[in-house]
Amino acid sequence: MVIQNQGLDKFGQLLEKAAINANLGKEAEEKAKKAPLRAPLIIAVIAKIVVDTKIPAWEQVITAGCCVHAMQMAAVAQGFCGIWRTGSWTSDPVVRSGLACQQDDKIVGFFYLGTPKFNPTIKSSSADIKDFVTYF
Repeated sequence: MVIQNQGLDKFGQLLEKAAINANLGKEAEEKAKKAPLRAPLIIAVIAKIVVDTKIPAWEQVITAGCCVHAMQMAAVAQGFCGIWRTGSWTSDPVVRSGLACQQDDKIVGFFYLGTPKFNPTIKSSSADIKDFVTYF
């Protein structure tokens, strides 16, 4: 679901409503309202889970996550920057309702996308793979 232009304000109002509903306090409500204004475009990635299929729900969710990753890599290749945000809003009932999620749908995240104000430097480090790779 693409969120841009006036949709950013509308999404901010939705997040503010969710913050109010969760009794997070005035400061959190204001922060939530402004959160979508960090980028000119947000893509809410929602895995629309199909129950009556041979594809398990977990695989449908992972596939949606792979789509976010692919969009992020494509954006970087074209000179854009993006950040994939998750957090409590992905499971918040007010947000889910506002984005027309069905009961089994999963909000995989919010992909904030825009043009960088500066050229980001990419720091590369080589991690020791023995910390996270096992062999069979």
